[in-house]
Formats: sequence, structure tokens, C-alpha cells
Amino acid sequence: MLDFSIFPIIETTNLMLRKMHQNDAHDLFEMRSNPQMNEYTDTQVDATIEETKAYIEKMNAGVDVKKWIIWAIEHKQSEKVIGSISVWNLNKEENSGELGYGIIPDYQGQGLMKEALSSVTAYGFDVMQLDNLDAYTEENNRSSLKLLETSDFLEVDRVDEQNEESNRVYRMVVYRLVNHLKHR
Repeated sequence: MLDFSIFPIIETTNLMLRKMHQNDAHDLFEMRSNPQMNEYTDTQVDATIEETKAYIEKMNAGVDVKKWIIWAIEHKQSEKVIGSISVWNLNKEENSGELGYGIIPDYQGQGLMKEALSSVTAYGFDVMQLDNLDAYTEENNRSSLKLLETSDFLEVDRVDEQNEESNRVYRMVVYRLVNHLKHR
């Protein structure tokens, strides 16, 4: 069983993936209050910094009980938290997890999320010993589709998800990356 009591810090060329802290609230609020960040999801925009602080608390509580692992994505050069990336929806029977990620618009299109995604998929396979990782992305989210496809994820399904509050239907493309080292 995984133990996140010593939180796994992942360092890449441009990023530090680390545990979220309450002092990240202002940077994360910038992301979570931006309607652009929610264009392709049913996630609600944070209206106050207190909502962002509660989100950080909830995410860390989930890490503490091994429900998921979520990293703050800190840009090394600016020392700013520019997003988050997680492995969640852990399924013991299928030995799988689902990826979730987001990065603020000012830092999109620079290859930073690909850098984070590559490191987190390696962690999911090498440390968590998962057999596969799935990612759901809305069919119109071209940046996310391209990210997954250029990261060797393969489309495995399409599903419709309806937001109960808005009645909006999200047409989700399901991508999967298989741990080939475990499937030889």
C-alpha cells in the first residue's frame, strides 16, 4: 500500500511537483476562479479565496487517506503555482487510476503540462505500480486531446456526462496509457 506521509516531490527541468499548501491559495485561486479553466468541465469556479483554501484542505485530506494523490505544479523560474495534476479514481480491482490536470492559461502551450504529465505517469507506473492510467477530456478541448495523443495515450471510449445543475452534456473522450513494463 502506498504511503504518502512523506509526500513524493517530483522535480523536472522546469517544474516542481509538490504537496499543496495553504500559502498556495492565491496562486491556486487565480486558476480556480478563472472561467477559462472550467470551459470543458463541470467544475465550479471558486468565488472566494476561502473556497480555494477549503479545496486545498480537501485535496490534502484525500491524500492523507490514500484516496488520491495531487500535486501543485510550481514553475521553478517564477516560483508560482501554475496548476495541479493528480492520480485519482483509484480502482484496486483493475489496478488503475485516472489523471486530472490543469494549468493556468498564461503557461499553456509551453510544453509544461506534458513535462508534468510524463513525470506523473512514470510515478503512477513505477511507484504506484498501476497497470493503466485513464484520462477523460471533453471532445472540444483540442489542447488536452493533443497533449494525450502526443503522450502516447490511446482513445478507448467516448462517454456523455451530464451536469445536473446546468443540464449541459459533456462529450468525453476517454484515453488510456498502459504500463507496458507490466504487460510483457
